[in-house]
Amino acid sequence: MEVHFNLLDGSNPFSIESIGYQWEQEMIMRADGYPYYHWLQTEKGLGEVTIENEKIRLRPSEGILIAPFVSHYYEAISANGWQTNFLTINGSFSPNIADILGAAPYYLANDCPDFSYSDWTRRMLSRIKNENQNSQQQQLSIDVYTFLLNIRDHGLHRTVHTNDLYQQYIWPSIQWIETNYVEKCDIADIAKRLYISPQYLNKLFRRFVGVSVYQYVLAYRIKKAKEILVTNRDIKIKDITFLIGFNDTSHFVATFKKETGFTPKEFRSFY
Repeated sequence: MEVHFNLLDGSNPFSIESIGYQWEQEMIMRADGYPYYHWLQTEKGLGEVTIENEKIRLRPSEGILIAPFVSHYYEAISANGWQTNFLTINGSFSPNIADILGAAPYYLANDCPDFSYSDWTRRMLSRIKNENQNSQQQQLSIDVYTFLLNIRDHGLHRTVHTNDLYQQYIWPSIQWIETNYVEKCDIADIAKRLYISPQYLNKLFRRFVGVSVYQYVLAYRIKKAKEILVTNRDIKIKDITFLIGFNDTSHFVATFKKETGFTPKEFRSFY
C-alpha cells in the first residue's frame, strides 16, 4: 500500500493532488462531492459507488472518474474488504477537463489491452518517489493528460436517458444551459428554441430532472463557482460573480450562502 497527498502544483496544466495504490478503502460519504476530478478503481475485492441515485459496483480492474462537486458515497461490499487505487487531479487546465471528456457527472473505465489504469497508477507512484521535482511535475502533467485521453477513448460516459421527451427537450436544454450559463438563461428563450411553452419545459424538467429550469441553472452556476473558488484562488469574488452569470456581487454572495451554508470566502478557505 502506498499513498501520497498534497502534491498540488498549479503551474502546470494538470497535476496530481493525491494518489494511492492498493489502498484499504474505508467508507466515504461526500454530500457536496470532491473539489477535483477523482478516479477510483478496484484493485481487489468489490466496492459500490452511489452517485445520482445510481448504484455502481466496481469489480477488480473497474474504475470510475467522478467530476468535481458531484455528490457521492462509496463503501466495500465484499466480506474481505475493498482495496482501491485512486487519483485526484488538479492543475491550471483542470476546469477544462469537461472539454476533453464531455460534460457528465462520472465516467466508467476499466483496464484493457490498450491501456491499464492500474499499471499507470503504479508507474506514477514510482515516478513521484524517484524523479527530480521539476522534471517530475512537467512529465506528470503530460501523463495525466494521457490518462484523461484514455478515459475519453476507452471509457463509458453516463448513459443519457433514452426517453424520447428527454432526448428531444431536456438533453438539448441541459447542453445549452451548461454552455451558456454565463449569459442570461431565461426559460422563455430556452423554450422558444425548442418550440414549446415555458410551462411545458418546466413540467418536463421536474419530471426528468427533479427540479425546475431555474433551479437547474442556479445549481449549475453554484457548481461552477465552487470550481473557480478552489482551482483559481487568485480570482476575486467580485470577478467570479460575472464569470458564472450573476450581475451583482451581493446577490451572488447571498445566493451562494443560501445554497451552501457558507459565503464564497468561507468556502474557499476550506480548500
